Amino acid sequence: MPKYRLFLSIIVLSAVSSLFTGCNNESSEIVDENLPLPQKIDRLIEANEYETALSLLSNEDREDPDIRLLLEKTHLNYGLHSMNTFDQTEMRTRMNNALTQFTEVLKINPQNQVARDQIEQIMAIYSTIPNRQPEPEVLEGLREVGFDY
Repeated sequence: MPKYRLFLSIIVLSAVSSLFTGCNNESSEIVDENLPLPQKIDRLIEANEYETALSLLSNEDREDPDIRLLLEKTHLNYGLHSMNTFDQTEMRTRMNNALTQFTEVLKINPQNQVARDQIEQIMAIYSTIPNRQPEPEVLEGLREVGFDY
């Protein structure tokens, strides 16, 4: 259990640090092709290049525990970034993306409490807005990981 807590702390710290990084460079400038995959992913997360990170990971073995950790970390950071990037005109799109990313985290690690807490927070906000809810496919994804909204 202490090893899991340490890992969770590292993921949370990484997620929080990525929220304060405003870098928007091209991925080729961010990632040295000679770096090991975990370092490439960290650099892409720091630069808010989540789609590029997920694309790199899509070619890897999803059953490999190290790859699963990198996927979990990337999806978690992507969800937090989507949630905390302020653009009121795109709020629904951002919240749908955040919920989708947190759902992916829970598919990888059903015990990830950060993802669970963020889903609950977003859905609590939705409950205060009449006639608003996430897209149907997002709600279906939430049901797949145990949330019934």
